[in-house]
Amino acid sequence: MKKTSVSEIHGYPLHPEGFEEPLFPTAASKRAVAKHLLRAPWLSRASELEGSGGQAVHARQDSVEIENRCGRVQIVWASGQRRCFRKRRIVKIFARWREVRAWWDEEEAIDRVVFRVLLSDGAVVDLARERSGWFLVGVVD
Repeated sequence: MKKTSVSEIHGYPLHPEGFEEPLFPTAASKRAVAKHLLRAPWLSRASELEGSGGQAVHARQDSVEIENRCGRVQIVWASGQRRCFRKRRIVKIFARWREVRAWWDEEEAIDRVVFRVLLSDGAVVDLARERSGWFLVGVVD
């Protein structure tokens, strides 16, 4: 994947030629703007990223705690019906990104930082930091 500078991203036109504000008055205009943004040279799908290997991520939304014990960071979460607690040490951080979704809808809005990490048991998971705390949001196959 080609490296892109921040100035290239900021210089990309915000909407297709001929579009005026507001951008989304109709479903057709939403599609046109989405197609325009998908043509951006700096935008890529997760499946195209280096090291992804076509792995699938299964979505979850489990509340977790992150603990730092003597410099060793671990994730703690309740699992199963009996609410037994599991602890796994975070061995490596593979990637970090920010997700912003539905910013126009206060009830559905998501603004979080996601970390793809390797746990001590070999599992690769996605952890998200939101205003309300930490969540396990994905498990990579």
